[in-house]
Formats: sequence, structure tokens, C-alpha cells
Amino acid sequence: MSSTDNDLSSTGPRLRDQPPGRVDFTMMFLTHDAFLRDLRRLEAAVAAGRSGERAVRNGWETIKEELHIHHVGEDEAIWPPLREALAASTDLAVRAELGVLDLMEEEHGRIDPLQTRVDAAFAAGGEELELAVKEFATAMASHMEHEEDQALPLVEQHLGPEGWARYHQFMIGTNGPDRVGAYLAWLLDDVPEATLEKVLGMLPPPVRAAYRQKFEPEYRAVPRWTAPTA
Repeated sequence: MSSTDNDLSSTGPRLRDQPPGRVDFTMMFLTHDAFLRDLRRLEAAVAAGRSGERAVRNGWETIKEELHIHHVGEDEAIWPPLREALAASTDLAVRAELGVLDLMEEEHGRIDPLQTRVDAAFAAGGEELELAVKEFATAMASHMEHEEDQALPLVEQHLGPEGWARYHQFMIGTNGPDRVGAYLAWLLDDVPEATLEKVLGMLPPPVRAAYRQKFEPEYRAVPRWTAPTA
């Protein structure tokens, strides 16, 4: 993620090329893309004076739900084992990288009250809400940039595919099939066809079928950001 991505209005879908390495971060990058997509939608809806619409509130609730699950997964299944691996190293340069994890924790802690501020500002609307949304969105974009540029390379180096697989197993085991299915439907909302096919091709056939027959239709049944057409 480049620094220009902090300007959400200029950020499009970013299924970027994988850097060479052992860990496939496709799903993490796409998750960040999905947050940026919905933050752009939120900013546009608020600027248009649509914050009172049920579809906009539904979209905001989805952001909050997915962000909570995303951060819990990182805080419980990525950062602790990574911190342990860094702290166990006898290389002082490696141990110094613990500062990156301190930054991740600090930014997670900074985002939570900004989200609460957006919640409160929905009652007021207008400029107060626009400013709260902008501050929240800017913090989110900056955090995801830091995570991609600084933290994920440490995951690649010190946890590797095995550690990344344990994180995925934690997410599946903690959230259950239906919640994971809802995540997939949110993740793949409005992605290019090539991206959709790439991600579905990574999934077992039963999950692909469940996505098309259950998860995606259930996601579409709830209006988000725009009201359903008559």
C-alpha cells in the first residue's frame, strides 16, 4: 500500500502482485481492500447527507463487525506468536523489530475510540459526522499501510506458512462456517471477475458452492450503502 492510499477517494481495488516469499497474503490484502472500499462508500454516503438511511447504517455495522473480527484474529493469533519469536532471538536487530508490534497494538488501540466517535456522530450528522468518518478512515488506511509494509514481512520471515496456516485455522475455528461465509461475501463484494475467480479457486468445492448458493445471496439480501431498487 502506498502513502497515496491515505486519500481514500483516489484508491481503487488493489489486488497487488504478491511479493516473492513463502506466505500467500492474498486474503489479508483483499481484506484491506474491502475495508478501503467500504470506507470510500461511507465517506461518499455521509457527504451526500445519507447517514440516516438504513442501507448506510447497515454498511457501517458491517464495517464494525468485520473490523472487530479482523483485529481479534490479529491480536490473538498473529501478534502474540510473532512477538514470542522476535523476543526469543539472540539477534539484537531482530529483537528491535518488536517495535513494529508495539506500533500495531498502539494503532489498534487508537482506532477503537475513533470508531466510537463515528458511532456517536451519527446522531448529529453533518460536518461533525464527516470529520469523524474522515479521521477514522485516515487512521485505518495508515494502519493497514504500516501493517503491509512493516508487519507482514516479519510474519513471512519468522512465522512462515505454518504460522500463517495456524492463523487461518484460528479464524475458521473461532468464527464458524456461517460467519466465515459472511466474511467471504463481504470480501468479494464488487471485486473484478478475475479476483472473484482467483479467490473461489483457492477454496474447496463445497465452500465455493455454499458461497454461490447461500453466503452471497444472504449478503445481497441486506441493503448496504444504496437502497434496493424497486
